[in-house]
Amino acid sequence: MKISQEQIISRLITLIRLDAKNLFERIKTREVEYLTIFSLKRTRSHFPSVFRSRYKKVGIGDLKYLSPELIVVLNDFYETVDKMEWYLTSTEDMPQTVDDRVHYFIKELTRKYDLLMLYFDGETEDETESEALLEEIDLPEEFELEESEESFEELSDEVLNDLTSS
Repeated sequence: MKISQEQIISRLITLIRLDAKNLFERIKTREVEYLTIFSLKRTRSHFPSVFRSRYKKVGIGDLKYLSPELIVVLNDFYETVDKMEWYLTSTEDMPQTVDDRVHYFIKELTRKYDLLMLYFDGETEDETESEALLEEIDLPEEFELEESEESFEELSDEVLNDLTSS
């Protein structure tokens, strides 16, 4: 089964989208739990499971297939997550101050997450619309796009290896 470049990009977008969704939901829905553990036990050992993300393993070789706008929004979202994680793993603030800062981070993350989902929707809509338009248009033979099976096959292997490595 040969996988086209569009399918690989679609799968990459889906994987990153799911990672961002799961990460955001853990941060938001488990807020009371991880803050309670932190304030009562003053331990940070539970934070790695809250901030677990596969995005850190995605390489530039994979991201280069995404639109520049999506890459910027992705970076902004994950950079905010990283700042929040750094704060929680290194702070010496009192529990109420930590609560206030976490509420601020979650508010900021919610805004950035919503924007990220809009960009993901735009990426997948563009792809679907392009495919539908190409199917509807009956181009004369001299205008048809040439697809080089070799280049897609090489690209597929390279990207698949990047996605499955680490």
